[in-house]
Amino acid sequence: MKKILEILIVGFAYASVVVGAGNASGMEPFFYYTSFGLDGTTGVLLATALYGIVGYFVVGLGQRLQSKNYKEAVYLVGGKKVGKFVDILIIIMMLGTGIIMLSGSGALFHQQYNMPYWQGSLIMTLLVIGTLMLRLRKIILVIGMITPILIGLLSIMIYQGLSNQTETFAELNDYVIAVGATLPDTLPNWWMAAINHVTMMTVAGVGMSLVIGGEEKDPKVARLGGALGGLIIGGVLAMGHFALFAQIKTIAPTVDTLAQMPSLQIMNTYAPHLSSALSMVALAMIYSTAVSMFYVFISRYFEMETQKSRIAILAILGIGYGISFVGFIQLMGYFYPIAGYVGIVLIAIIFYGPSKIRRLEREGHLTKVVYS
Repeated sequence: MKKILEILIVGFAYASVVVGAGNASGMEPFFYYTSFGLDGTTGVLLATALYGIVGYFVVGLGQRLQSKNYKEAVYLVGGKKVGKFVDILIIIMMLGTGIIMLSGSGALFHQQYNMPYWQGSLIMTLLVIGTLMLRLRKIILVIGMITPILIGLLSIMIYQGLSNQTETFAELNDYVIAVGATLPDTLPNWWMAAINHVTMMTVAGVGMSLVIGGEEKDPKVARLGGALGGLIIGGVLAMGHFALFAQIKTIAPTVDTLAQMPSLQIMNTYAPHLSSALSMVALAMIYSTAVSMFYVFISRYFEMETQKSRIAILAILGIGYGISFVGFIQLMGYFYPIAGYVGIVLIAIIFYGPSKIRRLEREGHLTKVVYS
């Protein structure tokens, strides 16, 4: 029973790192899956399988290396040149995703509470700053508790979406695709979108995922927890996809009026008494991902829980807050797909990692990591 509980903790922590503002709000599953209509359903199934496989390998790799930050893993497995390339990619992705989370909080507060964007982003910025002053284990426990609550509320959202559906998916298909055509044109088809989403979110979450694995002593718990987390991510995506598809005319009354927070739009329409709860959980998911991204980015350069790291936290979050005003949909629609295309290199490293480690163990070179 204890081991099952540990697997659940790792799984939900890993899922919380990956499931962020876009998934909780509904914008991310719409952009990557629903916008392709019925083909997007196949994309969700493909992504779910890939997330489970990647979770198994990436959290297991972190456990094997007892990672305290991601750079030791990418340099060990990828070597100096490839490791440096992936290192730079992850650095950019960490910072970019963290900033997108701050922007997402501004969009959520604006849609749900009619607050100015700057106020919503500022609230999240201050929360992240405060959390980053805590110890690592406490951070992992905090972010791991959020996902079960989100799943419960998303279950209500999909029930409301499907039970109030007035047209079949086939009848809605053309309208869904027309709405999707108004979004940034950076993904050519459903299967590329699914692969891109997995690679992009792996790049975004790999830093904290390796750290989560590094905190676990049992390799079996780490690997199974990672796989479970991947399946949880797929389940959250599927729930969002079907609800958004069924209620496309609720979240987009015309093809060019898609709500920035589609999930909240559905709850506001059919379960207004629960919309505040969903908005709070969505904010919690934004918060957990922002904390993870900024933690990994800052720990790359500073030893955490020191005076220097606290100064860095204040400076970097201040800069991120300023950049967040570019806009949630704009940042996500262009930054995420580019990171996904480049992130294929990281996926290759994750899959190659176990065999590389076994070879280094045989040669007695496992501790020799070359940093740049």
